[in-house]
Amino acid sequence: MLKYYRENDMKDHLGILILSCDKNSDLWEPYFSLFWKNYNGLHQVYLGCNRVKYQGSKVKVIYSGEDLDWSTSCRTILKQIPNKYILLLLEDLFITTKIDLVEINKHIKFIENNKAKHVHIVPNPNPDNFLNQEIGMYEKGAPYRVNVVGYWDKEYLLSLLMDGESPWDFEIKGSYRTINEEGFYCLKKPLFSVIHVLEKGSWLPEAVQYCKEQEVYLEIEKREMLSRLTNLKSILQVFYFNLMIKVPWKIRVRIMDILRKLLISY
Repeated sequence: MLKYYRENDMKDHLGILILSCDKNSDLWEPYFSLFWKNYNGLHQVYLGCNRVKYQGSKVKVIYSGEDLDWSTSCRTILKQIPNKYILLLLEDLFITTKIDLVEINKHIKFIENNKAKHVHIVPNPNPDNFLNQEIGMYEKGAPYRVNVVGYWDKEYLLSLLMDGESPWDFEIKGSYRTINEEGFYCLKKPLFSVIHVLEKGSWLPEAVQYCKEQEVYLEIEKREMLSRLTNLKSILQVFYFNLMIKVPWKIRVRIMDILRKLLISY
């Protein structure tokens, strides 16, 4: 029978944190509309934000206060969460498929048994080695082994955060800070599918169309629609990144070293 972690076991097991900020409060209602459509588990669900109140009966809101920077706000929120493990999600990645509760519990068991620090819920980048049919491992030194989204050992995440960093800084610099550490893994297949809603604070047209088809209400008037040119540029950047990330990281590092030496000698 499927095992759920009950409330009195919360501090030792999984909590789900949707990390946000007040400037994106217009996304909360549509986000949770899709979230509850696709998730029916008993894990405690948190919304992390600054000061704006959210009325959701099944969501515990945690406030960070003034938004000094992303990492400082994240730390303040995490310190108020009793769970040992966190599934960290972002409010501008709307969930579009069912979340498998059996898989979640298997993942937490794996994390506990292997003392995992972080597990990507999407295999991007691909792991250096697959341990089995479900989980892969990142070697020491692998770039992008740190991703904001995913399963985290909460205390380890707190130790990795540095004040003043953006989420993009954290993924790059955090990966460097973990260069000599083990405990970084990824799922072989995504835990669920998402659609990215915002780009630089503007609506992505495909996300707006998706929400319209799903009858999910967006406050369209609150934001500009991303221009066609900017949207095309964004699509090409994502395509290029996903293409390059498929090249084994050791080969990418070797190429960069060669280019650096050529440029320096020139």
